[in-house]
Amino acid sequence: MQHPIGGWEWIPHSEIRNAAEELADSDYPEIRLFDVPLFPSPVPVKDLSAGSWEMAGPESLANFSAPAWFFSKKLHGELDIPIGIIHSSWGGTSILTWTNEQTLQDFVDSLPRQRETDLRYFPQTWGNQVQAANEHHRIRRNKLSHPDPEVKRQMLEPGYSATGWKDLDLFDDTAAHGQVLWIKQQVNLEQELATADLTLQLGFLDRQSHVYWNGQELGYFQYPAPISIRVPAAWIAGGINEITVRLSNPWGGASFHGAPEKYALNETSGNFQLSLVSGWKGIENQEPIPPARPFYVNEPSFLFNGMISPLIPYGIKGFIWDQGGADARRPELYAQLFKRLIRDWRAYWKNEKLPFLFVQNTGTYSSHEFGKRTFVRSPLREAQETALELPHTGMVVSIDIGDPFDVHPKNKQEFGRRLALQALEKVYGLSVEADGPYYGSHQVKADTVIVHMKDPGQQLVLDCTGESCGFELADADGVFHPANAVLQGNTIRVHYGEVTQPTAIRYAWGDYPQAGVFNQEGLPLAPFRVTLAD
Repeated sequence: MQHPIGGWEWIPHSEIRNAAEELADSDYPEIRLFDVPLFPSPVPVKDLSAGSWEMAGPESLANFSAPAWFFSKKLHGELDIPIGIIHSSWGGTSILTWTNEQTLQDFVDSLPRQRETDLRYFPQTWGNQVQAANEHHRIRRNKLSHPDPEVKRQMLEPGYSATGWKDLDLFDDTAAHGQVLWIKQQVNLEQELATADLTLQLGFLDRQSHVYWNGQELGYFQYPAPISIRVPAAWIAGGINEITVRLSNPWGGASFHGAPEKYALNETSGNFQLSLVSGWKGIENQEPIPPARPFYVNEPSFLFNGMISPLIPYGIKGFIWDQGGADARRPELYAQLFKRLIRDWRAYWKNEKLPFLFVQNTGTYSSHEFGKRTFVRSPLREAQETALELPHTGMVVSIDIGDPFDVHPKNKQEFGRRLALQALEKVYGLSVEADGPYYGSHQVKADTVIVHMKDPGQQLVLDCTGESCGFELADADGVFHPANAVLQGNTIRVHYGEVTQPTAIRYAWGDYPQAGVFNQEGLPLAPFRVTLAD
């Protein structure tokens, strides 16, 4: 929800898709924006430390929530009414910090242990302390993510003249690296290779990597995206060429992943291949990185106290919410806390009917081992869906619009549009299709499971064939197998030849699963899993 249209200053190239065009299309004087300052607090506060209403425009929107903007822009366009959007979010935070302290007391035995916060400076100088902590964190993140200009100049000088370069074994699992590591390798290429583009592969570098060829930057990557870059022929010299990489990890030590054959230099035609497994030199501790310091962002209740409490009871029409990744490993607790948070916030505003519209966690890979499926996010999605038990709620299914390599997908236009569809139908009563299909029921006939939708009136579309649709069947031993899916009217017939007596079915299961079922409006079928009755 926090993702700015112009991107984060501490993540290179993090602007959303078509950011320049979107910022240019911002002349909407009837849309007003309010950005709540980032302010964790140990106790509820009544007033915001700063902030003011602003008109939409390139400057005000560059650092404003992209999904919130596209949500409000869609509403304004459809309803032709003034829209005010209050943005209060902080990326990477847990639901615990957005929940009031009284509620958390009911869950104290289930909560993860948190560090104790030094409250000696509250209330006299707490605001100054928060400001200093936020600024320190901002500077530290920027220094980790962006090369120091002078150090970069030195690191990109040809050769290994800098003192301290050491031979580096990328595949030594016992080696420990710091948060910023520079590595170099020289490759000697024959003159004829300087006439064609080459492809540089460097496996999977954890976490942020700037890649240079002969001192010019080839590209920037974030783990777990595979590093495969075209080296233009114009950049290639006959003879010695130098590859340099700056690898940084804001959350731990820099590291290398992937099979040795993924570290290579290739000619596009396949006539030339050079292994880059060995021959590397590395150097650390060249850039002054400030030490990490507490900045209180995930202390339980702190963001409710500092960023929600001051807004009560400001007149609002409803809430939009996109959060959950930080709580993916505690889905049972999340299911309880999420519903409690919705009820609590409505009670604070003294309106039990306030709409609460939210995004179900989208799809993204958790590691570079794409063939080794992981299922951390699926139980979280189930937990989020349970909130639909509450009235006046709506859920955006986003399983089809995630980025496999980035937890912050850049197509925020679609996230905002789908949230707006929820509001247009469920809040403003317009005749629009806001929800895609949901599982309704099933029949088991021999080795085939027939899946019926909750709304049989929706026309289904399979943007897939056979086993690529995302359905899986389990046999008696509980092992799931990719299954064939065939559309028959408004039902889906699912079968897998070796599963003669299916015991369970699931769809779009996993951190970044296949998902090929939609309605005619292009909204996806929600992920589900069901144990089949005997």
